[in-house]
Formats: sequence, C-alpha cells, structure tokens
Amino acid sequence: MTAPKLSQPPKILQQAATWFVELQSESCDEQRRQAFAQWLLQNPAHQTAYDDIASLWGNLDELKTTEVAGLNTARSARPRVWRNGKMLTISLLLATVLTGAWLDFKAPSTVYQTGIGERQTVQLADGSQLQLNTDTQLRVRLSWWRREIELQQGEAMFNVAHQAWHPFTVHTGNLQIKDIGTVFNVRHDNHGTAVSVLEGEVALHAGRSWFGENLPAGFSRKIDAGGHWQKPEKTNTKQVAAWLNGQLLFDHTPLTEVVAELERYHAVRFAFADPALAKQTLSGSFNSADLKPFLQALEKILPIRVQRQKQTVVLYSR
Repeated sequence: MTAPKLSQPPKILQQAATWFVELQSESCDEQRRQAFAQWLLQNPAHQTAYDDIASLWGNLDELKTTEVAGLNTARSARPRVWRNGKMLTISLLLATVLTGAWLDFKAPSTVYQTGIGERQTVQLADGSQLQLNTDTQLRVRLSWWRREIELQQGEAMFNVAHQAWHPFTVHTGNLQIKDIGTVFNVRHDNHGTAVSVLEGEVALHAGRSWFGENLPAGFSRKIDAGGHWQKPEKTNTKQVAAWLNGQLLFDHTPLTEVVAELERYHAVRFAFADPALAKQTLSGSFNSADLKPFLQALEKILPIRVQRQKQTVVLYSR
C-alpha cells in the first residue's frame, strides 16, 4: 500500500487537518465555516493542503486495514524524523484516526419527532435533509466517522448529501439502509418496514448482515416484523412522495387500507358496520389534514353512509 502524497509544508498540512476535523463536527457553526473560507483565501496552498487531507481521509478505509511500512518506527520517532514525507503522512494519518475516534465517541444524538397530523423538515449539518411525516420519531447521530439515523417509528423522506468517506445509514426494525447517493422514503410500523427509492440507490441489509441487496430508483421493498423479505416492486414515486405536499393518493386501494392510512393522520378510529365494505376500493387524491371533505367524498363515491361518534367513524352500507 502506498500512502497518499502530501505536497504542502507540514505547518499548512496541520492547519488543514485541524480544519478538516472541525468541519466534520455537528457543532461547527456558520461563524467557524466563514473563518475556514477566509483561511482558504489567504493562500492558494491552503486549498491544496485541504484537498490533500481530504484525499488522505478518503484512503483511510484502505490504509487502516493495511500494514503501513514504518508504522512502528513512526510511533517512537523523534521530531526530526517527521521531515520525511512518508513519516509526515503516517503522523497525520494517526492524528486523523485518533481525533476522529474521539469525536465519534463524543458525538451527541438528537431526537426529532412529530405528533399526529404534523410534519417537520430537518436540515442536517452535512447538507442532508430529512422530512418527517405524521407520528414519527427518529434519532440522529452525526460524527466524524459516520452518519446514523434510527427511525423508531413513522415515516421519513431522506435526501442525502453523498459523501463516500462518511457513510449514511438508517436503522429501523430489523433493517439497515445504506445510502449510495439517494433520495429515499422509509416507513416503519408494527407490520414491518417499507423502503422506496426515488433517486439513486440504497443497499438493504437485514439485521447485522454484511451482505446486502441494492434497491434502485423506482422500486420499493418491504420486510415484515419477523425479518422476512418481500419481492422488490415497481413503485409510484408520486404516490410515495404525495405526503410531502399534504396529499394522500389512492389507486384502487382497499378501503381497509384507506382508513388505516387516515388513522395515521387523525386521532380517530374507523369501524365497519358491514365487514364487506372493507373490500370496497377507492381511487383519488385527498388532503391528509382535512378529514371532513374525505368523509363527504366517501359517501358520494361509494355506497356508504358515514356516522361519526366522537373519535369513532362508523361506516354503514347504503
């Protein structure tokens, strides 16, 4: 293994490494980012040095699993040894690894949640955007090594800022979803997890398995609560993303599934006075936030009479 070549003086490289570490931290604020931008403008060598450090980090996965020549010597070397370019590379690599490990250990986690009928947009420090649907709770942990999301319940759309050296993983139920530069939707409930990819591709890993299966754009896949896979299916991306605009799209959807979807957005429960009504199907676009127009449309579209009793909506045959 040949260590990456570093072309700038040690002092500038050390400054670049310090900036690189700080910029990966979630606590790095806009003021520090502006200070970094000013540092870059001070000397053309600063940008080159920063690119060298980023390249060094990009090679870290390979370097850390390879026996680097001279490593034992580097650990006990006197300061004069660092004049050698290879030793400088190794010293910066070790400092980068140790600093990154410390930041990873100290990285805080943040919980975001929405109530019934609420939506929320979360902008992460790495440039990724999360959009939370109704009754959703997730935990975010950003560190220098990784970006990890734990979707505890509900539904979220992930628009990921892809960084090959900084993996983005969503954990939910019995599934790990690893980003490969994507926009994807994840829904998790008592029945299992459904993943739909709108752009790019994700890798799906069941449990702690190292082996995963890639899911490309335009497809969805479900895994039940017991960890059993369903076959990938082509997905209607407009239907998947409709909730972002407060809409629900149904396409010959059984009424039992329709009312279950409405129960996610409103503090009500539906009951079928006639069980046969559950097999009726419904198509159309509806406002997820307003239940009354939906119930009125239901009576017009289907042979159904609606009666609301406080927090229960009873559906009768008409």
